[in-house]
Amino acid sequence: MNNKAVSLILCAVLVMSAALAGCSKKLPAETLPSEIPTNPTETTLPPPEPSETTIEETEPLHGPYSTAMVTEMPVAKYGQLSVDGTTIVSENGDVVQLKGISTYGLNQCVDGFFSEETVKTLAEDWGVQVLRIAVQTTSDDGNDYINDPDGYFNLACQITDLCISQGIYVIIDWHITTDGDPNEYKDAAVDFFSRFSALYGEQPNVLYEICNEPGGTYFDDEDETVDWDDCIKPYAEDLIDVIRENDPDNIIIVGTPSQCRDVDTASDDPIDEDNIAYSFHFSAGTDGEKQLGYLQEAIDNEVCVFVTEWNTTDVTGSSVLYIDEAQEWLNFLAENNISWCGRAIGSDAVQYSNALLFNTDLLTDEEKMAGHWPDEFISRSGKFIKYSILGLEFCGL
Repeated sequence: MNNKAVSLILCAVLVMSAALAGCSKKLPAETLPSEIPTNPTETTLPPPEPSETTIEETEPLHGPYSTAMVTEMPVAKYGQLSVDGTTIVSENGDVVQLKGISTYGLNQCVDGFFSEETVKTLAEDWGVQVLRIAVQTTSDDGNDYINDPDGYFNLACQITDLCISQGIYVIIDWHITTDGDPNEYKDAAVDFFSRFSALYGEQPNVLYEICNEPGGTYFDDEDETVDWDDCIKPYAEDLIDVIRENDPDNIIIVGTPSQCRDVDTASDDPIDEDNIAYSFHFSAGTDGEKQLGYLQEAIDNEVCVFVTEWNTTDVTGSSVLYIDEAQEWLNFLAENNISWCGRAIGSDAVQYSNALLFNTDLLTDEEKMAGHWPDEFISRSGKFIKYSILGLEFCGL
């Protein structure tokens, strides 16, 4: 059965139906974290008032639970990844375009959400090939890695172990946000990636993203002090050295200026190391031709780009959806074999970009945490990401 036929069947169904051991056995006891943090409920912007362009979610009786759509796991298929020019390739040299999803910051995720069954659901039912684990460095309430390094290190390890057991790739993301200069907590980053690469340096599943969105928040005026030449690149070179002491092979993804929009600037003066990719982010309702031009210039400069985060909404995550614009972006990424992770999953945030409708009463709390979610529990944004990963036509529901 071809993809289009499967897509039509899925749409028809929609209409008709409307721990694992973490780190403790791998490092000496004195280097290990203590306990797992308890994650608070995220406080986010409320959704916009419904308008003519806003599609409201409904809560019908839920349809059937999802089942496996994918049986061959990507690590078994592709093995050790590497960078060849502008593309990621398998251990056999075949071009690879990974498609996956990013978590919210781990401090924003529902406590205990990532389990064997939810990761299995993402891998087999959604076809997720790579899960990006966002380790939030700082937060307004102090519930973050900088204030609880042991707890969040252990939690990141546990989710990584789930991904390895499931046979998918994982991006471990040092998720700076308001701390826009990656050097602000460089010592913590060195410690984190030194320990993490010591644990996982021999696993082909792991990719390292060493600084999410350097340069502060998207709404700030561009901070010229957080530039590529004097700030981000020297930081990246030092972190790359730290990781390579334990892991000579796995791909390292480097953040780029202006919250990972100015990838062209980094491509003009790339890092002289093997297996390096550069991150680019976009929001379908905010970023357009200008940012696409930056991405095209990086490709022309023959560097490898990985879109580690993109939104179906504007940059706030709380606007109406821009599905057509998002599809145009994904078409461009497919034409250029650029890997990507949609945003985001794991939180009960009230955002249209949230892949799951955690605040609905459609499912019990146990059902929400059990995975294999029916389509009525998945937001339109989540459905679009899921269908795009599976290579199916999005039917708009």
